[in-house]
Amino acid sequence: MPRFLPMTPEEAGGQLDIILVTGDAYVDHPSWGVAAIGRWLEAHGYSVGILAQPQHDDTEAFRALGEPRLFFGVTAGNMDTMVNKYTASKRLRNNDAYSPGGEVPERPDRCTIGYTARCRAAYKGVPVVIGGVEASLRRLVHFDFWSNKLRGSILLDSKADLCVFGMGELQIVEIAKRLDAGLGPEGCRDIPGVAYALGAKDEPPAESEDVVYLPSLEACRADRLAFNTVTKVMYRESNPHCGRTIVQGHGNRWVVQNPPARPLTTEEMDRLHELPYAFAQHPCYRQPIPALQSVAGSITVNRGCSGGCAFCALTIHQGKDVTSRSSESVLKELDQMRSRPGFNGIVTDLGGPTANMFHMACTSEEANKVCRRVSCLHPKRCVHYGTDHKPYIDLLRRARTMEGVRKVYVNSGIRYDLASLDDEFVEELATHHTMGQLSVAPEHASDNALKQMKKPAIGYFTSFLDRFKNAASEAGQKLYVVPYFQCAHPGIGPDECIELALYMKEQRLRPRQVQMFMPTPATIATAAFYTERDPLTGKPVTIAKDPKERSRQRALLFYWKKEEWPHVREALIAWGREEYIGRGPGTLVPPGPAYGAWSKKRGGKSGVRFDTHMGMRVERASRDEESAETWEAVAERRTG
Repeated sequence: MPRFLPMTPEEAGGQLDIILVTGDAYVDHPSWGVAAIGRWLEAHGYSVGILAQPQHDDTEAFRALGEPRLFFGVTAGNMDTMVNKYTASKRLRNNDAYSPGGEVPERPDRCTIGYTARCRAAYKGVPVVIGGVEASLRRLVHFDFWSNKLRGSILLDSKADLCVFGMGELQIVEIAKRLDAGLGPEGCRDIPGVAYALGAKDEPPAESEDVVYLPSLEACRADRLAFNTVTKVMYRESNPHCGRTIVQGHGNRWVVQNPPARPLTTEEMDRLHELPYAFAQHPCYRQPIPALQSVAGSITVNRGCSGGCAFCALTIHQGKDVTSRSSESVLKELDQMRSRPGFNGIVTDLGGPTANMFHMACTSEEANKVCRRVSCLHPKRCVHYGTDHKPYIDLLRRARTMEGVRKVYVNSGIRYDLASLDDEFVEELATHHTMGQLSVAPEHASDNALKQMKKPAIGYFTSFLDRFKNAASEAGQKLYVVPYFQCAHPGIGPDECIELALYMKEQRLRPRQVQMFMPTPATIATAAFYTERDPLTGKPVTIAKDPKERSRQRALLFYWKKEEWPHVREALIAWGREEYIGRGPGTLVPPGPAYGAWSKKRGGKSGVRFDTHMGMRVERASRDEESAETWEAVAERRTG
């Protein structure tokens, strides 16, 4: 039986150095941040235990493993709590992929805050270090969509000693070493990739060439545009090679963010993924954990993303520099996968946040040292960015020819503008590595919308679509491209929404899933949503904030569904675009009744009134919302 990190005193066998508290069930797999951090600490000589989904209102639950010798490490899990619990319409989700049986646990909102308080109550004086996606993206002033207000740093709300932001392997080991040497949390305040709060009597670092001051929490609340300054500076200072220390006032206190930690090297990435994971859920669980099932047959080959999409937090959390494993390390894991119980010869995914960025990087070390671009690919691809697909093609070929391997698929995101640069890669993808359908995220068709999203023009997607279809046809494969589109993103109004619907009709695209934009902490798009201006350019941006308007946009992208026709007609009438209601080639829906998903109408011969929020209509919409965000959840599983 594989060995897991201890979850009980019996498994621990004595006092532990470090106890990691997580909002997710414990799965010993490198895609789970708590497992990766736990194994990494263990490999550096520390004993580590896991408190998974403890009863948040019971202090005794946080004493289950005893008092840690060095510190508690607290994470909400692989996703921000609020994203995990609520849909883009702020409805509670009816399942949780990170819990046994998919059942929704009783984790509190923003559970990093609640868990930290319980750790402090359980053992006073024990340092608490917070990290993971939730803490990382809430380390400074941020907009909280669910409470519809600006919130201060999670450091102050949680009263944690330190916040590890970004990918935390380097920081957490250095913190452990210093605490082990008796330095205390104050002795860890110069570690790259760490943020901390100063007391009211403490002096913050003086402003200088290496220290930049941000508008305070109070300034941001008084002037929304000040929040755009915070976002812009945060992104400009995210390069670990030239990022500066950031200081932000919160009343009479200060939050200090050190420059980011450097990314792991290829050798370090190899070591991280070759640690002795069980690749299974802890045996204490009697029901399967859905998120594990979705990655059980997959292998991660890289982390980070150079794309810098406005709505995605990958760049600010994992980093713009892509770090890739060596092909030998990936193949070694595949070799070991063949002996795991249940392996059927099929690798469901050989990828990462963006699969075909494998070993793509800046080709100029000097340029990268001073680069402050948010994206290597937008608005134009940087001349220094390498786009060679050969390392990835070679890896795929070697993997699929291994003995005992029947198929190797790519189900991670594909950057289609990069893929279009290499016909050989598109042919390989269509001929050998697509499982019936390929998921791609063009997001929109309107130039206005795509510029605001920091995504490539729709022509790149159309070109890729044609090449992929031709390659599949030549290979005798019957394959489909499943595009992900987004509605209600900043920059998308009625004109852009109609433009996308017409493009979908022209290309005969009928996506089953559409993502409604959710403003998540620390993204460029979230700042635009809150301030109604692009934080990078300062230009005004069209924003769909009203739930009715957001619902109208979503309905229009399902114009081809008969059950959505009344909602689509209502949207077109509300927008004064009735010319798209008819039976001609340039229309979207035929004539008929019009009502919104929020309105009431009379039903059947009985004349009984019913609310169209009830019943199958909205039940289906809720499922679309949840499934549409699955791809984002998969990406966040890889964020550690």
